[in-house]
Amino acid sequence: MSLDQKLRDTEYLRTHSWGKLITLLKRQFDHWATLKLTENGYDEFKTGYMPVLMNISLDGTNNNELAKLARVTKQAMSKVSRELIDLGFIKTKTDPTDKRSTIFILTEKGKKLVIEARLCVKDLMDEYRILIGAEDYDKTLQTLLRILEYTDQKLQREHHE
Repeated sequence: MSLDQKLRDTEYLRTHSWGKLITLLKRQFDHWATLKLTENGYDEFKTGYMPVLMNISLDGTNNNELAKLARVTKQAMSKVSRELIDLGFIKTKTDPTDKRSTIFILTEKGKKLVIEARLCVKDLMDEYRILIGAEDYDKTLQTLLRILEYTDQKLQREHHE
């Protein structure tokens, strides 16, 4: 089989590739989130802050757990957390169970942002539920969660081999 024929045989993947679709959806979501943040007065806020900010629990989260939950390196989490502190969205305290660790806590400003962001995402989810139907939307979410869980487990197994 010629190289041209092999290329032709994979043409479908040019427009229907899993990676491409996820990348495009992520770009669309980031664009939407940036617009929503700006509309709500958070001009200085970057969407890259969200994985850290959105994973801080009501009682605070220590730096090691936060890096895991946000799926970022401790170095990246440290940089983002410093910027969030400077912007007044979070504050820190020493972890009483481990003096070497830091607990990140949402400030009032941070709590307001998290609530607004969650409600905006809920509105978008509701819009998508109307667009494709609640059953299909919920099934899509469950499918994505299963894929995420499968891949996480696979990566953990590979990491421990």
